[in-house]
Amino acid sequence: MLLILNTIINIEKRKKYDLIFSDIIRNLNCASEICYPDEEIKNSRLSRYDHLLITGSELFASEDNENDKQIFEIIHYFLKHSKSILGICYGHQILAKAILGNKSCRKAEKPEFGWKKVKLDSNPLFEGIENPVFYESHYDEVCNLIDDFRVIAKNDDCPIQAFQYKNLPVWGVQFHPEVDYKTGEYAFQKRLLEKPGLKKYFKNELENSQQIKQNFEIFRNFIKTN
Repeated sequence: MLLILNTIINIEKRKKYDLIFSDIIRNLNCASEICYPDEEIKNSRLSRYDHLLITGSELFASEDNENDKQIFEIIHYFLKHSKSILGICYGHQILAKAILGNKSCRKAEKPEFGWKKVKLDSNPLFEGIENPVFYESHYDEVCNLIDDFRVIAKNDDCPIQAFQYKNLPVWGVQFHPEVDYKTGEYAFQKRLLEKPGLKKYFKNELENSQQIKQNFEIFRNFIKTN
């Protein structure tokens, strides 16, 4: 069973992402449950799950947050038992931070915002994905990884777009494979209205909206592990 750790704080946004991930996982015929960092989650509950998915968030992993301890404990439980983990955006950053500490995450020199091309290395997580373009929206980035981590994706604006930890089924991805074209376009327009200053960072490297559909294979590949 998959545990989805939804790290979004805003309740309305949290509900929206509950639906997004529930729809994706349901299409894969995978049993799943959702939990939140601000609820108490005991090891007796965690023992039911073999996969952990950590969502993005409006939080900054480069800063300390009140729910960090709970998130770290969940991550370390899954690591201790060699269970599968996939962190997305903030989840990618907090996964590195849980393993390496504060030195593994920092403010990016400039935000990454838009539909961005990403170069992928050969990896089981990326099976069936070629020359992808992903939704990107982040101010922090992962850094200072040690040899236990293998960088498996990058682009010109962010040198660590994805990593795998050791040879375990443990991955972090900076981009958002869960965001489809319609959702992404709406989110970009809304953010640019709220924060016009982001326009100078916005990049659209998407040639065809159909390119987005293959990105969901990441979830299928993740579920197949372990």
